[in-house]
Amino acid sequence: MLTSIFYKLLDNELIQILDKNQDDQDLHKHKDISQNKGYAFMIWFLSFYSQKKSYKNYITDGKDDASCDIIFSNFDVEGKEIFYVVQSKWLNIVINEKGELLRKNKGKSGIMSEHDYPQISKEEFNAVISDFSTLVNGSRKEGKNEKFNHKYKELITHLEKNGKAKFIFFTAADHNAEINDTITSFNKENAPNIELLTIDINRIKKDYIEFKFKEIVANNPLEYNYYPEDREIELEIERYKNGDNTDKYYLSTRDMLQFEGRMQAYIFLLKPKTIHQLFKQYKFNLFFKNVRNPLHASNYNEKMVETLLRRPDTFWYFNNGITAITKRIPDVGKNANIFTVKGLQVINGAQTIYSIYQAYENATYQQREVMDTDARVSFRLIRSSDEDFNLEITRYTNRQNEMQPRDFVANLDEQQRLQMESFQTNYWYEKRRDEFRYDKEALEKRYGVHILSNEDFIIAYAAFYLQKPTYSSLPSELFFLKHTEDKRGLYEEIFNENTKFEDMLAAYFIHKWVLAVFTEDFQKNNTDKPFFEGMKYIIYPVIALTKIVMQKYFHVIYPNTNKMMNTSRWIIETCRNNDEKRKNILTKVIVDAKSIIYAKTLPNQKGDNEKLKENFLKLITNPNFYEIIKQEVEEIELKIEDIETIDEK
Repeated sequence: MLTSIFYKLLDNELIQILDKNQDDQDLHKHKDISQNKGYAFMIWFLSFYSQKKSYKNYITDGKDDASCDIIFSNFDVEGKEIFYVVQSKWLNIVINEKGELLRKNKGKSGIMSEHDYPQISKEEFNAVISDFSTLVNGSRKEGKNEKFNHKYKELITHLEKNGKAKFIFFTAADHNAEINDTITSFNKENAPNIELLTIDINRIKKDYIEFKFKEIVANNPLEYNYYPEDREIELEIERYKNGDNTDKYYLSTRDMLQFEGRMQAYIFLLKPKTIHQLFKQYKFNLFFKNVRNPLHASNYNEKMVETLLRRPDTFWYFNNGITAITKRIPDVGKNANIFTVKGLQVINGAQTIYSIYQAYENATYQQREVMDTDARVSFRLIRSSDEDFNLEITRYTNRQNEMQPRDFVANLDEQQRLQMESFQTNYWYEKRRDEFRYDKEALEKRYGVHILSNEDFIIAYAAFYLQKPTYSSLPSELFFLKHTEDKRGLYEEIFNENTKFEDMLAAYFIHKWVLAVFTEDFQKNNTDKPFFEGMKYIIYPVIALTKIVMQKYFHVIYPNTNKMMNTSRWIIETCRNNDEKRKNILTKVIVDAKSIIYAKTLPNQKGDNEKLKENFLKLITNPNFYEIIKQEVEEIELKIEDIETIDEK
């Protein structure tokens, strides 16, 4: 989603807040509605992140201070009190009748581009840091606002007692890399109990997308997040007690399975309350390596919740249980019912955990007692620090339901990064099937956003940027398999630190453009059937060669390499702005690449369809065939008129 579109969406929600709270004098103290949006922005923050509706108890907007501030405390899942200090900054950007953002004081001629969107002012941020620092060291003088003074005293007392606090700068501006050192310095100086967090427009947008369009509850900045991977976690397991029944004393040796194979592993039983406690403390961080999204409502989840509430004694029989990995497991004694593991990640059973949490969280005290008495959950725990082995376990333990190779890599860093980069555009990168719950047609119609699978990008990206048109003939699963899993796997080649979403999107646009050129060509020229059927073989070599011709064209226009055109950005801006002049050039480049490929693949004898098919097949099966064509083109001296005089017809 373009930042300009999200800003307008956010601006509209602030107007709704103002309309719904007409009786609030503080919210309407200015005649100019734009001046009241700063206060509304703070209400939006509390409503979105903490779901707090009675905002009056939290906002400490000083009468002698132009900024909106919040100071409040919460107790985390470990019972520790944590203070939160928030300062916000809304941007009042003028929106014209066409819905375009305008640069400040530029009028109608000053339409704001995505690159013009305001960043956090370094001077303004330094002022915020200075304000935060006076609160931390207790040097800020009390003002006229008694609510602020009261909360300020509570904060100082809390810090003096070695309490934790989080300081948040919440802004509608974009991040500015120039403030990174200041953030690092503040955090180092005030570690370990005080943390500074900046939430800019892109972080807000990302959290909004996760919550509204994917139905994922993101890590809340107004909660203290615990990460299970590096923590020692105490697990309480269910055991048959020796001596409880002299006739069945032997049962105590049957309530746990210990496996000593390649990796140490156990299978034991847990009560619902143990599962509930785990999720309550670590939330979705438990599922970092899980390939499924456990958060959307489904009949399967509802049935699990219903079973726990109405027939808890049958739950174990109907449920496959949970599989988790950990870095360290101690030897578990015959009579032990509590032990500590180092780190914990659930790799199968996220749906089960979330369903148990939902049922237990909403149950009465009596219902919880019944659940813990009758319901049990199988829990398989495997010790492993081998990342490749962990991925294999994940892959095989999720085979009971239909899975695709791309589902297993959805949570890897590069996949998450590419999706984050896509959120800066109106083409969102879907890294896992069905992760966006919002109706796709409605999303496109209302926000102009298109959701595309990572599969939609790969072949075009491989052809255009990696110059591998022969990959179009390979099974798609190879693109999501690592070389360590399958010698034919291409994951590392496709997805690495050099893979940028901007390049993927540009390749996607080129793919669509080449298809349009081919389709129009066939329709106009009434091409014979064998030639038409060969299009699927020739299209990716044309996509690949388009990049070579385009770079040569740009090199002629910009002989100074320091001014070399960013090919991806040029393609994206051409499509986004519907620039007719650029579109004309791009079409001619594609036609030139197509003509070259045709000339190299057409047989000497007209009508020799067998030879034609043979040449087409070489293009997608023999990398050397394309490389020879590419090398010949690279050695040709290209002139501007060679492209600009091409007849597109």
